[in-house]
Amino acid sequence: MNYLQEVRNQYENYPYPYRNPEEEKQRLLATQDGYLEKINHFCFQGKQSFNNFRVLVAGGGTGSAAIFLAEQLRYRKNSEVVYLDISKQSMEVARKRAEIRGLDNITWLHHSILDLPHLDLAPFDYINCVGVLHHLEDYHKGLKALDSVLSPKGCMGIMVYGKHARAPIYQMQELMRLVNEDEPDMQARVENTKNIINSLPPSNFFKQREKEWMSEVEEYGDIGIYDLFLHSRDHGFDVLELYEWVGNCGLNIVQFIGPMFESKIGYEPKTFIASPAVLQKIYRLPKPKQQAIAELLSGLIQRHSFYLSRSRNTTASIENLDNVPFFFQSPPHGLSEEIKRNRGGKISLKSPDQIAVQFQPTRFTASIFQNLDGKRSLKEIFNKIRKELHAPALSHSELLDDFQKTYTIFNDISWMLLRHHSVPQFLPASQLQERVNQKYKND
Repeated sequence: MNYLQEVRNQYENYPYPYRNPEEEKQRLLATQDGYLEKINHFCFQGKQSFNNFRVLVAGGGTGSAAIFLAEQLRYRKNSEVVYLDISKQSMEVARKRAEIRGLDNITWLHHSILDLPHLDLAPFDYINCVGVLHHLEDYHKGLKALDSVLSPKGCMGIMVYGKHARAPIYQMQELMRLVNEDEPDMQARVENTKNIINSLPPSNFFKQREKEWMSEVEEYGDIGIYDLFLHSRDHGFDVLELYEWVGNCGLNIVQFIGPMFESKIGYEPKTFIASPAVLQKIYRLPKPKQQAIAELLSGLIQRHSFYLSRSRNTTASIENLDNVPFFFQSPPHGLSEEIKRNRGGKISLKSPDQIAVQFQPTRFTASIFQNLDGKRSLKEIFNKIRKELHAPALSHSELLDDFQKTYTIFNDISWMLLRHHSVPQFLPASQLQERVNQKYKND
């Protein structure tokens, strides 16, 4: 497989993304799909304890996903992360990062994803595969290789490139293939690319959208240039192709989970269209076509990040009153007080991802948010409200109906999630990093 050797050579010479292992002493990098609270909510109905939990990071690169997952699982019983990658150089960076953090719950494998069906590995509860499958010649074979080692009730976190928003990149890649057709030296290809970028006329498609992409070059230098413009294999997907690919492999898309418009709201036509008549027409279409329309409207989905499962009903539901609602990452400060002050007026907020949220408080919104502490289940919250309001006849269903719309708004941007009351609270990344900071506080 010449293409696979080319990919291997690229990541041996230009391990991507660049990471300085010494920075682990000061910070923990989080990955979009890798938060245990998100995996629990979307993939395990909120009931996963993460004890006896096996993770595969397939195409682990320089280690961010493996490190983040292993750090969160560090004190879970009998949990393990298996890292797999074709690049020894990338794996060395990842291993050094893990060593600095004192992580001993990672197993290291130097293999291709396509080797998975033959490695005799036990099934995995969760598989992370980010930025990998779109570089395979046969991405169907790649996804099926992952599925071959997934446990029956397991889940995957996948990221592949978006076709439409990356159109300027694909034009540049085609340009550089022509320019570098007879150039075997990798660094010479990089220098040629720099010269071409500096020569682009204002009419060039990439030049017109250059600011969206050059931050990666500024951050990663030659490594970023090679990965963006010189990759030997790079396939972008649109939404309909995603559904066809995933369905052909016997899997289901659980939820889109990227940041900003690459999250669920970026796949919702109502995010972009105000006309009720047009929306009514669109929402009569199958969901994949609705989302395909939103992708084309947006033009911003550079990456598709999503969870996959063989099952269809994996997401935690507020219909289960034993679930605990909680704000993911940072709760809005003083929200219940603002609701009281507003007296039924609309509330405008910005999520940690800077997504604008506007909602209309209803009869019991203030009471619910006052008791929403990330510890109480919905049942406990509702019982407490009944006592506070001296309303013993107030039913669970009345309170749930009142909360439903507000919860949906916050959940649509993954700002509010659920976990079963039997699952302990998840530690924030800052507390996980504090343990490492203490180790190096005198350095």
